Amino acid sequence: MSWRRRIVAALAALALMFGAVSEIGAQMLGQANLGWQQRFLGIIPLVKPDPKDPVVVTVNGTPITAGEISDYAKTEGQMINATSTQETRAVWKDATENLINRTLLLQEAERRKVTVPEGEVAQRARDYQVSGGEPTVPGAPDPQLLDGVRDSLRIEKMLDQEFSAHHVQPSEAQIKQYYDQHSDLFVKDPGEVRIAHIAVKLPANPTDAQKKAAEQKIMKLYAEAQKSKDFAALAKKQSEDPESAAKGGELGTFRPGQLPPVVDKLVFSTPVGHTTEIIESNIGYSFIKVLSRQGESYAPLGEVKAKIAMTLLDYNEEDLVKALVAKLQKSAKIEFKPAPGEKEEQSEQSS
Repeated sequence: MSWRRRIVAALAALALMFGAVSEIGAQMLGQANLGWQQRFLGIIPLVKPDPKDPVVVTVNGTPITAGEISDYAKTEGQMINATSTQETRAVWKDATENLINRTLLLQEAERRKVTVPEGEVAQRARDYQVSGGEPTVPGAPDPQLLDGVRDSLRIEKMLDQEFSAHHVQPSEAQIKQYYDQHSDLFVKDPGEVRIAHIAVKLPANPTDAQKKAAEQKIMKLYAEAQKSKDFAALAKKQSEDPESAAKGGELGTFRPGQLPPVVDKLVFSTPVGHTTEIIESNIGYSFIKVLSRQGESYAPLGEVKAKIAMTLLDYNEEDLVKALVAKLQKSAKIEFKPAPGEKEEQSEQSS
């Protein structure tokens, strides 16, 4: 069989197995993937004081209301495109945690007597209005916005002092080490990849029992493949794709764009000698082993050095902020208030 016919045959098998693919065990939204700048500086709840707005939690006596959490959660939900009920609940929980930690950071800035010029506050507030798509009104911004921006700037200034004191700028050695350890992030041309797979098929209109049996079988085979030194032998014996099974599961060699999108992404991000995650389709399950890769080229260090430095700086700053927040939490008194009508119970954290 010519190489062209082999590729066509392999693609036909992949199209059959991955016609409507999705990764098994896709993670649901947990904590939103926002950086410390977005969590503690960028999102400012702008809720006018209302005696009817219930206090949900107090942080060292400072109240946080349901309205503030709701406003924060609304902005966060828009930023991460949360749509389902489960995602909305997760965002509410995350918003509550973020507002608690923002309050702790602000209280620490107050303790350290951190101040910012009012001219800078006014300018940042105007920038905030423009970036948020709010209409620009002649004169000073809303006092409530000014207060929120002032708080953010005080936190930002305090954290800048922390970053300076702890030297968060990455060294040349750290940049080089990151480049060497993450070469897969700097691929200019991924070249081509040779792959093999093991498949478990489903009948048309499968029952729940048949689906469960197929899933259990593919998971068992997946576990065996991680331990076995002979993937080809396992594929010949167990794969339910007869054409590729006869060749030890081998499907051929492919360049980017020749495989279904989900499969393409998986195989070109999987190291040689490793297997992808289990993939599910409407007609079965499969996982792929990357047998070899050739022809790839990488961006030189000088070309990506600035990008790496920025990435490491973000990591270092994030770690330092997390450590400071954890320290503040240990000495804080955080009290959660029951909603109106609930049993008078409180969950309290204190040192």
